[in-house]
Amino acid sequence: MATKTQIYKEVLREYDRIRTQKTAEQRRKKAFVYEQTPRLEEIEQELSLLGVQAAKAVLLQTNQMTDVVAGLREKQQALLREKQQLLANMGMQADALEQEYVCKSCQDTGYIGNVPCICLKQKVMDRLYDQSNVRDIVKVENFDSFDLRLYSDKVIPKEKMSPRENATNILRHGLAFVERFEKENGENLLLYGSTGLGKTFLCSCIAKELLEKGFVVLYLTAGQLFRKLEEIRFSHDEDVEKEEWDKELLEVDLLIIDDLGTEFSTAFTASELFRLLNDRKLKNKSVMISTNLNAKEITNQYSDRITSRLREYQVLRFFGEDIRFLKKYQ
Repeated sequence: MATKTQIYKEVLREYDRIRTQKTAEQRRKKAFVYEQTPRLEEIEQELSLLGVQAAKAVLLQTNQMTDVVAGLREKQQALLREKQQLLANMGMQADALEQEYVCKSCQDTGYIGNVPCICLKQKVMDRLYDQSNVRDIVKVENFDSFDLRLYSDKVIPKEKMSPRENATNILRHGLAFVERFEKENGENLLLYGSTGLGKTFLCSCIAKELLEKGFVVLYLTAGQLFRKLEEIRFSHDEDVEKEEWDKELLEVDLLIIDDLGTEFSTAFTASELFRLLNDRKLKNKSVMISTNLNAKEITNQYSDRITSRLREYQVLRFFGEDIRFLKKYQ
């Protein structure tokens, strides 16, 4: 699992590889062209020399500077016309010997001045999708495919509303969570209810929206999370990447823990869960948890202090028929 820092380093190394490749391609192309038409190499050298002469004329600021620069510019234009004609004779464009770039805006550096180029943002986002564990999932599980018709519109007396009405409220809360996320970080969500009611689906919807807005989202099942934490805590190897991964659990904009309670529960998992929730709260970083457990079961499996911490979360309760079953046999 790469951290955000590692992702940026990896992307910048990719830019280095692209520039090296393009420079090598340009060198080979020039060697071929010069071999076919030696005059083109002479023109390139003469153009470079003219550039040096023009710079000297400006620095010297002689009385004849304007005339000298005009004369040099005229020679430059004549050489460029000759170069263009020679390239045309070879069936090539006027800019055939210029450096090629995958992205002309940043010239394959990733930055325009000190501002990240859109291509850099896209490359980083692609990697964020890859490591967030939701790239394939969000293709089918997103707000556009959130189908309220799957939920029954029959009122459940105990709940005093229908599953569809409840799902509509949940959808509204999910969209509002995304909207608020851009303005204020630190809000937390707890989704609970029986299996197959759409908790994981909503997690995917929110992950996709925030990833596309450039936020760093890490989506893990409880089993994946605690296995990784065990690996970090009990490994005797000095591994910088493991330390950075542990740090990233606290730094990502949104940490999604899916299916909390399905992992093998130990004193270690309870301790690490509390540490994670508490440290992220202190850093004002958001957490989103889905679970099949109710408040009492969470207390029994973990501890009172974890239950107390989760009471601070915005709670969305799912109820109704198994949507996963309905979708499968619909």
